[in-house]
Amino acid sequence: MNYRTYLTDDVLPFWLNHSLDKLEGGILTSLDKLDNVIDTQKNIWFVGRSLWSFSVAYRLIEPKKEYMDACQILFDFFKKCELPGGYLPQKTSRTGECLLYTGLYHSEAYCAMGCAQYYRICQREEVKKICEQYFDIAYKKFNNPETKIVVPHGEVPYTTFGIEMLMLNLAQFVRNAGIRVEECNTLAQKCIYNLQNKGHISDEQKRVYEYLPTTSEELPAGKKDYSCPGHVFEAAWFVMCEGVYKNDESLKNFGIKLMEYAMPKDFEKTTSLIPMGLGSTCSKSYTWWPQCEAIIAYRLGFYLTKNPKYFEISKQIEDFAFSHFADLKNGEWYAEVFEDGSVKDSDKGNFVKGPFHIPRTLIALAVLEETETIKNYIS
Repeated sequence: MNYRTYLTDDVLPFWLNHSLDKLEGGILTSLDKLDNVIDTQKNIWFVGRSLWSFSVAYRLIEPKKEYMDACQILFDFFKKCELPGGYLPQKTSRTGECLLYTGLYHSEAYCAMGCAQYYRICQREEVKKICEQYFDIAYKKFNNPETKIVVPHGEVPYTTFGIEMLMLNLAQFVRNAGIRVEECNTLAQKCIYNLQNKGHISDEQKRVYEYLPTTSEELPAGKKDYSCPGHVFEAAWFVMCEGVYKNDESLKNFGIKLMEYAMPKDFEKTTSLIPMGLGSTCSKSYTWWPQCEAIIAYRLGFYLTKNPKYFEISKQIEDFAFSHFADLKNGEWYAEVFEDGSVKDSDKGNFVKGPFHIPRTLIALAVLEETETIKNYIS
């Protein structure tokens, strides 16, 4: 697999040709198997995520004009959908009217990441200013126990493993643009401390739990024993990246530990697919993005340790994913497959599937394969 070619010839052109909204700005991610737009509502996470993908592809893969043009179209949509106080909704209409505001700060976090990387390639102060605005909102909410996790009314209060993972990645990709460097270093350190010490990790069971109660109340069954392998693999390779960035062996080893704890038991004896969730109430669901995170986590683990087992697992998942998720005729990946690899959900995009996990994995794999280090990606 030539990761660079697959990204530039298949994945990014798919989204440029079928979903970039040149009329209203932003991106339309809901596409059926024939690449037709089936819903014009927009997820603002994916405006930021797509901005990140095209910016980093421009910087690390190929400085194509169409990538820079796409970044401008994505960036311009922020002005249409921004709420009073500089906050961002999660869901909007095609033209930018707010359809859902949850109080979460994922939109601001992803859009800050995207703006930071866009600033790296365009060097416009306007872009840097907007990045700082969204970063400040996410950073402030994360640091406030009352706003860190918005728990639905009536539920037992909890914190999540995923929010620490997200904010670590935010710190890394705002910092490497030279923006708010000291705050980002502090944020990264805090996130890793919380991942290590707040109780999500069970060394006895070699498992990472997504939800932890913040009071003495017990979580319901659906959350009590739930683990999200995709989040753990993401956190694993983000932590490994931080170890490379800081030349810190203890961080690299912690990332390896997370990677090993993410893998479902007897994975190699059953299927080459990573499930969406593990827990007593989980049904078997195999979506595209956990496969991406596992592939890059194990590949980076191999380059850091030279343990051939990690390379073999990475290739096992990669081969299965590309032979079952990828639409080799029309481009992109399907959203979900059954355990045997047959297609369950043939949509190419939906409210939570757009140009992010696959491009990010391909970019990181290309950098690793060509340089045998992740430094160019994370620095």
